[in-house]
Order: sequence, then structure tokens, then C-alpha cells
Amino acid sequence: MALGDTDIWTLMYIGIGVFAYLTILFLTFRDMRIFRRTGYVSYRKGAFKGIVASSVVLIGIFSILAMQLLGLGLIFLGLMLNQKGARENVFTTANALNRFIGQTDIVLTNEEKKELYEQQMADKKRMEKEKERADRNEKLREKREKEES
Repeated sequence: MALGDTDIWTLMYIGIGVFAYLTILFLTFRDMRIFRRTGYVSYRKGAFKGIVASSVVLIGIFSILAMQLLGLGLIFLGLMLNQKGARENVFTTANALNRFIGQTDIVLTNEEKKELYEQQMADKKRMEKEKERADRNEKLREKREKEES
């Protein structure tokens, strides 16, 4: 099907897809800028999610010409994949324009970023160990309850 033969719905779906793609790319680049300035790992993860989500949306845009519903479904799947989750507060006194472009109030040096990264990784390992310990205790408790029954 050539682009000249497409109906109005197909063009509208392509427009939705292009808007979603550009929005995800903007948010991804914003996350990259915030990560570069602050070193917070959650913004790096958000940027990775944005890259994956934008790829899915781009595949969806190209799929619309062949199968409209499949393409639109991939676009919406990409939008769902782009959910970022909990983030650190990096804007304290920034106005709306600065928040929009990702200009943070926090700017760390490379040494501070390295220390922050090491601290975040240590916290992550500590939380994983605590979770493993809790899971192990729960299994032991279940085993005792079965033996007592």
C-alpha cells in the first residue's frame, strides 16, 4: 500500500505514533541530561527504558501501514514501557521552563557522582541481602508450620 493510497485513519494513527515517538525521545534526552548533571541511577534507568520504548513505538509506526491495529497496539505498548517509576527530587527552586528542559538545581562533580553511584550500588546490595534474608526466614517459618501440623 503506497502512502498516497492510505485513508484518513491510517494517517491519523501515524500522526499519533510520531507524536508519541517524539515525546518519548524528548523525555529520554531529558533523563540523560539529568543523569549527566546529577549521577542518579534512576534517571539512567529511565533513559534506558526510553530507548527501548522509542524503539517499540518506531516499529509500531512502520507497522501501521501493514496492520493498523497491530501498529497502534505497539505504539501504546511503547508508551506503557516508558513509565519511569520513583525518582529523586532534583528540582528545588527551578521554574517550569528549567524543569521542562531538565536543568537541575543539583550539579555534581565527577568525584561526587562516583561516590553517589557507589553508595547507591551498596544500598541496592544491602536491600537485596535483606530481601533474601526475609525470604529465607519466611521459608523456614513455613517449614516449621508444616512440621507442627
